[in-house]
Amino acid sequence: MMKKRKKHFSDYIVGVAIAAIALYTVAAVTLQFCGFMEISATLTTCWFSFWTAEIAALAAIKSGKVKHENKKSDNENKEDI
Repeated sequence: MMKKRKKHFSDYIVGVAIAAIALYTVAAVTLQFCGFMEISATLTTCWFSFWTAEIAALAAIKSGKVKHENKKSDNENKEDI
């Protein structure tokens, strides 16, 4: 039986980011095509830039942790020999 992986806080943030981007896109398209108003291009750029930076930062943190763990395990393996 497969062991269930523990969810990290970053996993929840990625989910929130995807949901926020999807909701913003649906709201912008709905407002545009129903004729109520047009969302500012600056607001759209800032919204997508913010969430892209969040996801990129989380990826960089996770990448750094993986590199650190790999380096640590390599050093432990060399000590065992």
